[in-house]
Amino acid sequence: MVSMEVVNTHNNSIRKCAFCKYWYDPTNQAIRPKAPRAGFWEYHPRMKNQCLSRGMETESFYGCNRFECKLP
Repeated sequence: MVSMEVVNTHNNSIRKCAFCKYWYDPTNQAIRPKAPRAGFWEYHPRMKNQCLSRGMETESFYGCNRFECKLP
């Protein structure tokens, strides 16, 4: 089993699909808050879902230039 990884979403270079609004995860099963005020979130790096922008299934650790963060 792959463990959750922690990232800082306040870092503008973070472009993980798990945090993108185009990655179809309506219940946000791939992510969970660790310390959200500080920007720290955990995500499951091997979960797969459909990318609504690219039209293909991608893993949550992937990133691209179409990234738009779904978190406030």
